[in-house]
Amino acid sequence: MTSIPSSFDMGPKDADDLEEMSFGQRIVYHCKQQPLVPIGCLLTTGAVVMAAQSIRTGNSRRAQNFFRWRIGFQGATLIALVAGSFLYDNHRKDMKTKEELMREKAKMREKLWIQELERRDEEAKSRRKRAELARQKTKENEEIIKKLEGELKELESKVTPKSK
Repeated sequence: MTSIPSSFDMGPKDADDLEEMSFGQRIVYHCKQQPLVPIGCLLTTGAVVMAAQSIRTGNSRRAQNFFRWRIGFQGATLIALVAGSFLYDNHRKDMKTKEELMREKAKMREKLWIQELERRDEEAKSRRKRAELARQKTKENEEIIKKLEGELKELESKVTPKSK
């Protein structure tokens, strides 16, 4: 099917289309979808940095506590990642894909275009029918005019000899 420009076409493409996003836009998009994952990553990183700083200063007890926090943050991040992926996957399955929406839109446009063509075809047929009726009426009128002209000539020929 060829692509016909139509007034039914919508505006520019959705900004949520991942293929058209830059790397930074994709990161922001995914962070907005699952905000607990980047927060967990930052907390885990902070715990590792604080543990490393405690090791440098020689405070092994404090470093041990930060490593324990790191394990907790890392576990919470993994749980958030798995749960978010599960929820997002179910949500995405429920929503129609962009391709399905485009197919439905194309079918609707095609249906409307066919209806428009049928309407135009009916108009053309009715114009042809009216034109044919007008031609027939004109032909009948011409025949009547010829008949009347013939009668007029007969009457003129009858009237003209008497006046001489």
